[in-house]
Amino acid sequence: MAAAAASENELNILPYVYEVMKSIEKDTNDVMQTMNELRAQFQKARECIDQLPGTQHSQEEQLRLKSILHQQLMIKTKLLMTYKSGHHFELEPKKNGDISTGGSLI
Repeated sequence: MAAAAASENELNILPYVYEVMKSIEKDTNDVMQTMNELRAQFQKARECIDQLPGTQHSQEEQLRLKSILHQQLMIKTKLLMTYKSGHHFELEPKKNGDISTGGSLI
């Protein structure tokens, strides 16, 4: 959780936009410096986006993978519900003469 908060602060672009606007408003000479800092933050954001899992796939491939994962989720959910309901196996009642009852077939 702390790592996520650190990465959020690392890519917080709004303070840099505010600093650019403030320096333009004051008509100071450090506008270019603040603009370069803003550009650096945008570059960091681009690098982070490129490192996200799944960005190497096309949109169609991502949708196909999502559909497959959704189907797997539905199957597993159904299996869990079956397991929780207690119907693990559907057994037929034993009949006279069954081997499992110990009766003789001869």
